Amino acid sequence: MKSTIMKHSKTILLGVLAIGISAFWQSCKKETKVETKYVQDPLIESVIVPNSEIAVPVNFVLDTSFNNEKSHSNVNWKSRYFDFSDTWLTGRFGEFHFVPDFPVMPNKLGGLHCPPSKGVALKNLNFNEKFPSTQFWSAGPNTQSPPCYFRFNGSDLSKNYLKFYVLTSTFCTSEPGRDGYIQCGQNYMGTQWMDSTRQVVDPTVDTAWLEAIPGSWKQQGNGYVVNCNFTFNHYLHNTAGKADGDPISKVIPVYVTYNGSFDFLTNGGPAGTLRCGFSASFSFNRSDFMDKTATKLYLKKPTTAEKANSDLAFNTNKTYGTWSGSVADLMYVNANMVFSKPHQ
Repeated sequence: MKSTIMKHSKTILLGVLAIGISAFWQSCKKETKVETKYVQDPLIESVIVPNSEIAVPVNFVLDTSFNNEKSHSNVNWKSRYFDFSDTWLTGRFGEFHFVPDFPVMPNKLGGLHCPPSKGVALKNLNFNEKFPSTQFWSAGPNTQSPPCYFRFNGSDLSKNYLKFYVLTSTFCTSEPGRDGYIQCGQNYMGTQWMDSTRQVVDPTVDTAWLEAIPGSWKQQGNGYVVNCNFTFNHYLHNTAGKADGDPISKVIPVYVTYNGSFDFLTNGGPAGTLRCGFSASFSFNRSDFMDKTATKLYLKKPTTAEKANSDLAFNTNKTYGTWSGSVADLMYVNANMVFSKPHQ
């Protein structure tokens, strides 16, 4: 009896073992398919800027009596690395300013390419190693004193004014492997050089503009959305209906938020400084402003060795600069600005 039970047990055990081996063998024969699922980014409207829950105080007005504290402000960009994952490359711009809609003395408007000053602390990693004097950012005005060139009226949006620019060649990621001389980072913004030294930027195509369309400001939650003309890069002569040097402009939505204000008193007395902050965010596709097929760089003053490539670029490229695919087509820009007004 005991022997019969043992035989049955062995038979069952062998059967289970055979089924297990068969299942394992079948599972090994199957190809494993891995589907990469990236995290879906929230809409840019939903993640506009920090502190977007702060509502503008009743009757708040930022007018020409304020100034922009450029030293406490910044303009940043980010884009996915090669557009294949949620790995981001980031950077910022070294020179930017608001622009007035009324006459102003030229020396009062900053952001010009000026000779670098000795002792400037912030290094420009875009500099050409052949020219050490270019290793520092241009020495332009650090603060725009009153009148302020950005105006905001919380009670009457029709009085708002916004016109702003960055010098695209002053982008910096703080990584020499991207920022350095003839590295791929220079192509993210379509930087156009005059000659092969990569020391002199073509000033006619170095400025990106953001200009609010009057009457298009609308409140959205506690923030605001405004349609802006975004001008970035320029056409070469190979685009139908476009002359050489025509700027490339498109209308994009820009999201603006008020980030709060605070009175900083002096020595405990009534006199002090009122400070407030605003932020703005937008996104754009670089391919809307740059020729994705441009692999050779057009130079206005090429060397003899580079003339053939430059001539070919001039005859085939549709825009200035060359395309870099090491960042995604879609690029995000975020600007954070501090404004101040001294109390009398």
